Parts: sequence; structure tokens; C-alpha cells
Amino acid sequence: MLFWNRLEVTGQGNSSISTKEMKEMIEGTSLRLRPWHEDDLPWLTELRNNIALQSQLLSRVRGSGKEQTRQWLQARSTNSNSLLFIIEGKSEMIPMGYVQFIEMDPVDRYAKLGICLVPGAEGKGKGTEVLTVTFKYLYEVLAIRKIILEVRADNACAIRCYEKLGFTKCGVFTNHKHIEGRWLDIVLMECFLEDGKAQV
Repeated sequence: MLFWNRLEVTGQGNSSISTKEMKEMIEGTSLRLRPWHEDDLPWLTELRNNIALQSQLLSRVRGSGKEQTRQWLQARSTNSNSLLFIIEGKSEMIPMGYVQFIEMDPVDRYAKLGICLVPGAEGKGKGTEVLTVTFKYLYEVLAIRKIILEVRADNACAIRCYEKLGFTKCGVFTNHKHIEGRWLDIVLMECFLEDGKAQV
């Protein structure tokens, strides 16, 4: 849960709308972003135990159960410098993944992006829509000016998608992650929301 917003960061006063209320109003054309609830634990636990998927997310499967997943969600929810949304289709109301922003700071005004779609939801424009609406929210409501991320250097599809959204490469960690028995290069990317390049 965040304890600051654009009005507080820019010194324009206090907002009359709570962060929780604003988060529940985030909607795109075909999807909505909502807080997590207990019904999400089974499919989120399955995602966290998907070895191939976690490898693409630069993570390692540690055999998470529902309780570990709950603790992870609670940690994200109670941290004043992070946000996590469940991605859900508007019409069918079926969860399609999650998007999270961590290391958020009201002074430096940047956030680190992480997004995970369920298998089968990729390549349909959902990720682009999710990031478009969340970037708009982060910029207009929370005064976040810059988004950063890390992505596998061999994940050309993801890199192209990020570049279309306005991200640029700003560095490489060489032989940085040891996943699936080999060392991986990690590309660093950044996107300034305030310069008009990002899709907000």
C-alpha cells in the first residue's frame, strides 16, 4: 500500500481519494487491474512453480505452496514502495497474470517493472495494454517519471515489445544470472514517462 501520491510528491496538497480507491479504478479497453484476493492463490502458485516461465522472469522455482504465495502477496501489499495488480479480462473476468512495480520512491520517482502473463496470454497485445494503463496511472497519480526493468538478453520478443512502448537499452550485465545451467546476460532498459516517448 502506497502512502504518497502525485499531489504529495509535487507539493500541491493532499488527495481526497485513497490509493486503494484509485487502484480499484484502473481499467483498460479489454482488461482491468485489481488487487489480489484469496481466490488467486491457486493459479499464482502454479505460475510461481512454472520452471520455464520463471526462467524468463529471471527467477528460480523454489517449490512455493499457497502459504508462500500468500506471504509474497502480503509483502507486496504492505510495502509502501511497491504495487501489485492482478490482470483480469473485463468480459470473462479470468485472471491473465500480474504486473508489479517495486523500489518506488517519492523522491527519485522511478519504479522497477515486472510483468507475468499466464501461458497462452502472450502475443495478443495484453501486455502492451497493461503497461499502457499502468504507466498512465503511475505518471498521473503517483508522479512516477521513469520506469526501469531487467530482461534476458536472449528474449528478443520481450525487448522488441518494450522498445515499442518507449524503452531504450541503457546497459548490460554480462554473465549475470545463472539459470538452467548457464550464465545469462541481462539487458537493462529504461523509459521516461514525462518526455512523451512512453505510451501514456
